[in-house]
Amino acid sequence: MRRHISPADWGLESSLPKRGTAQLRQMGLSKRDIEDRCRRNTYEWLLRQYNEELGAFHGFYDARSGEFADAQTANLIAPWQLLAAYDRYDDENLLQMATRCADWLHSNMMESHPMSLVLGGVRDNLKPAQIWTKYTADYVVLNLGIHQRTGNDEYLQRAIQSGRFLLQAQNHDFAPKYDTVREIWMEQGWQSFGRVVCAMLALHDVTNSGQWLKWATLWGHLALDLQAEDGAFYVVHGNYYSSDVAADEIRALLALGEDTGRPEFRDAAIRFADWHLEHQREDGSWWLAIDRWGTRVSDYVGPGDAPNIAIALIAAHQATGNTALLVAATRAFRFSLALQATPDCGDPYLEDDNIRWGFWSWAPYYDYTMSSDQSTHHVRGLWFFLDYFYSLPNGARQELAQAAAAPA
Repeated sequence: MRRHISPADWGLESSLPKRGTAQLRQMGLSKRDIEDRCRRNTYEWLLRQYNEELGAFHGFYDARSGEFADAQTANLIAPWQLLAAYDRYDDENLLQMATRCADWLHSNMMESHPMSLVLGGVRDNLKPAQIWTKYTADYVVLNLGIHQRTGNDEYLQRAIQSGRFLLQAQNHDFAPKYDTVREIWMEQGWQSFGRVVCAMLALHDVTNSGQWLKWATLWGHLALDLQAEDGAFYVVHGNYYSSDVAADEIRALLALGEDTGRPEFRDAAIRFADWHLEHQREDGSWWLAIDRWGTRVSDYVGPGDAPNIAIALIAAHQATGNTALLVAATRAFRFSLALQATPDCGDPYLEDDNIRWGFWSWAPYYDYTMSSDQSTHHVRGLWFFLDYFYSLPNGARQELAQAAAAPA
């Protein structure tokens, strides 16, 4: 579970050649339609967001102006879709594109000077003087994913170097970021322990070094201290739940519980997964941000967060067998499909080739942008769902179909 780039990372068999089932149709889903949507997004939308000259994805596309934003941190997770698509379609070109994205990050976003005391850290694109722990953890996972598929040890070494930055953050009271101007570790920020734990456990898998597991466990104890009485994690500036990092928190604690045999980590993950069952919106999504006093920060949803959380709920179902978790995941994927700009959906700007088959960045639309780091969650999430669904015994599939039946 610490590797969540592709269903293949979980050892799931690809369902690509499988036929649709009455159970999927009962849930309002079509196997052929989902596969077609994911393929079209990958080949007809995602590749348009890629700048061949740079070897990197643009930050986003603005339908109002018809302009692409400069390449930035979207390249940390957008290539995960390329890697998952490579696993599914065996298209070597997609793997090469993902590799080039990692190379672009290494040259443009990572602290790489030998004299730097924060070597391996990844800079924020909006505040480049700040080096963020959560971005660095994503960079570790990306490089390990490329190393896993290419065998090129250069990407393993990059992952280890950035892992050392995570260790430095740990040594400075689990700091969420470092300010290169003031030369201080900052206490306030996004305390993304989930991404760090996943990165460290992945390093443990590859290097066979027990130290990475030991260090990941320390972050796990931090998580136990941070969990609120209601089961949620308010980790943004110590007071806000964010759907952006929630999925990583569930996955990380599940994986840590599995690797250490410590039930308190698994129990914390399930408490947070159950919190999401209680707070799921009628349309299958979750609010973008809520403070620890229950106040909704805004009336917007981050659409890509819903399928990402759903992947984590699938992992929680795998650990518990609780069908309610899989029902919530199914509802999230139905929401995800509704956010895709298909040719006949009636959305604005469908005449734009850079919009068709993409997923909107916000719900409601807000700025009419689409970005590759949102698409990656939608498409990978749908592949996780299909491959996991087909791995289940027929009885479990039937139970899910009945519990998650589409509204009449």
